[in-house]
Amino acid sequence: MKQTLFLIPVCLLCMAFRGNMQAQQFKTGAFSDRVKTLQVHPADKWDAAPIADLNGEIVINFDVMEAAPGAFTYTVTHCNADWTPSQLIQSEFMSGFQNPYVDDYTQSFNTTVNYVNYRIAFPNENIRLKVSGNYAVLVFPEHDDTPILCACFSLMERKSDIFMQATSQTDRGMNSFYQQVNFTITYGNEVKTPMQDLKVYVRQNNRADNEAALLKPLRIQGNQLIYEHIPALIFEAGNEYRNFEMTTRRYNGLNIEAIKYFSPYYHVMLYPDPVRAGRSYSYYEDINGKFFIRTLSGTEAHTEADYYVVHFFLSCEKPFPETVYILSEAFNNLLDERSKMDYNPQAGGYEKSVLLKEGYYNYLYVTQKNGSPTGSAALPEGNYYQTENEYRAMIYFRRTGDKYDQLIGTQTIRFK
Repeated sequence: MKQTLFLIPVCLLCMAFRGNMQAQQFKTGAFSDRVKTLQVHPADKWDAAPIADLNGEIVINFDVMEAAPGAFTYTVTHCNADWTPSQLIQSEFMSGFQNPYVDDYTQSFNTTVNYVNYRIAFPNENIRLKVSGNYAVLVFPEHDDTPILCACFSLMERKSDIFMQATSQTDRGMNSFYQQVNFTITYGNEVKTPMQDLKVYVRQNNRADNEAALLKPLRIQGNQLIYEHIPALIFEAGNEYRNFEMTTRRYNGLNIEAIKYFSPYYHVMLYPDPVRAGRSYSYYEDINGKFFIRTLSGTEAHTEADYYVVHFFLSCEKPFPETVYILSEAFNNLLDERSKMDYNPQAGGYEKSVLLKEGYYNYLYVTQKNGSPTGSAALPEGNYYQTENEYRAMIYFRRTGDKYDQLIGTQTIRFK
């Protein structure tokens, strides 16, 4: 009865919030410092992109840093290819009702930091999604119209095939600082005017800041679109991701210099990171910015992994002329205040301290010019054509007169 009585006012509040979001692009991220370790993946595939088949399962997992469970509801919004809200009304993209409670949660066990782990899976007993495309889930505290997080994912119905490759032989140089993506899309008879009906987005390592969007092909050949020699598909190669692993406070893990306790937290001091630009390229295996939660203190990492304050330090005698950020899925690949570093002239480098859950982490340092949305690894990390990167193409289809973008194909490759 509690949920039924609460449904109408929450609907009105969420509608008001969504009205303010019409022109805004949704991105996965937390709006509250209480929210940590936000992850969106297909079920049982922690290292996969947040994409599933139309009838597949997507899982949203996050922690709220409180000792006792709270009451949270969530709304679902169908989005265009550019992550703005689509024109579909609720009954056209989902069955069920908005604002169900997040009722799958577990309190942390045997940890020094108390938190509650929450899980939302689609489909569920309250909501079933009907159409392909992009979706944004907003989670709200009870009796509050301000969301604490946004979680984005995509559902696909395959109607096209993609042949994709990446090369260091680019139109901006051969085996230099760049990698170029080329691909061919094969589409079916449903697509009548492909130049107008299809939208293409390409990401490197699941980054939105340097995404190539709304690309026009070089040429059409039969029922194929050929994407070659496209300037927007030339990406900075970057460098292999740095890493560290903390799975226990009893001894130092990978790339950890010390672990100390200062009430109320354990603090993990990483070894100082040197600037790698200008050095020789060195290969080592990474997971392209992802992270994996694990602990040696229990069998259920989602609720038994502890939280430590992790101290990052990038050694740099003089500050860069651009703002420095930590690029990682740990920060949902967002370049914002949560991932921004501060320069300490006394210490001779950039510093950042952040509360993170036990596990294995990948990260890079990037800089961003004022007014630019794009991060660059050139100054702190260097760009090396040999770098192993992951590239993903997403193909959207909308006929003239349709109200939404169908996701009709995806392809992911690795440049090695």
